[in-house]
Amino acid sequence: MFLMLTIPAAIFFCVLAPCCVMALLVRSLKASAPKEPNYRGTLVFNGLGIVWFVWILFFLIGASLYYLELEAFPDWMTFLMPVLPLIAGTCAFGMFDDWVRDRDAKGFTGHVRALAHGTITTGMLKMIGIGFLCLVTAFYMQRDYVHLGSPLLNVFRVVYPACFMALMANSMNLLDRRPARAGKVYLLGLVVAILVLALPIILSLGAEYYVWLGPVGYFGGSDIVALALAGLGPLLAVWRFDAGEQGMLGDAGANSMGAFLGYLFLYILPGAVVFFFIMPLLLFLNIVSERVSFSEVIEDNRVLRFFDRLGRKDV
Repeated sequence: MFLMLTIPAAIFFCVLAPCCVMALLVRSLKASAPKEPNYRGTLVFNGLGIVWFVWILFFLIGASLYYLELEAFPDWMTFLMPVLPLIAGTCAFGMFDDWVRDRDAKGFTGHVRALAHGTITTGMLKMIGIGFLCLVTAFYMQRDYVHLGSPLLNVFRVVYPACFMALMANSMNLLDRRPARAGKVYLLGLVVAILVLALPIILSLGAEYYVWLGPVGYFGGSDIVALALAGLGPLLAVWRFDAGEQGMLGDAGANSMGAFLGYLFLYILPGAVVFFFIMPLLLFLNIVSERVSFSEVIEDNRVLRFFDRLGRKDV
């Protein structure tokens, strides 16, 4: 009974419920949410990122009902609970920046320049807020290890995952310059994480082989499927509105996607891959974004251009 409800719970509370709510909410967002011109100059509403609040709400409802019925949480729910405050806070700071942002401050240097002149922009507030949320989440993730080893090592154990999640959040936001682009990158990252998590089961290996992966531990097949469905929920709920150029994810949606992926990668992927490959790549992207247009790079590459335009309206 316990395992049989795992996947249906993920489908109902993390996929179907957010999809239904967003379908009903879009009319109100079109009428009331702030409008912005997209890359073609078409005015679209900025507010699809609220899907993450909807997703968290129904996740918690589902988890509460699950616990009342069975007096326990499935592994996939237990695994996701620590990231909920990070997602909620990231979405809130992102939405505030979406709707009240200072249009004069452009990029990280613009926010720093404003701060040097005594002004905290909404973008800087968002970066500071998400940074502290990442620190709190990283401390929770490392709570069993922060008292082991030297003080310098303990600081590293917290600062490194916090920086990684913050970089993931900002990198996803940098990519959100065309309809559904951030969603496709998010989907790709989610597929990679789930495949790595399922690799020992796919190859019929024992639980001891999970030691080569991240510290998430052994997940049963039903929990892996449920985790994949839960992660897909917010994307599926807004996909047609994002790709159809009706609304924007905005910072609220893109930053939350990145923070969620960062949490998954830290727990699921081998630490060496995260630290020596993914994190330097994210740092590089964040640095060059101050001078390079990712949209121009994508348009100049045939493969990236095809992937970027896939599923979008005619361009």
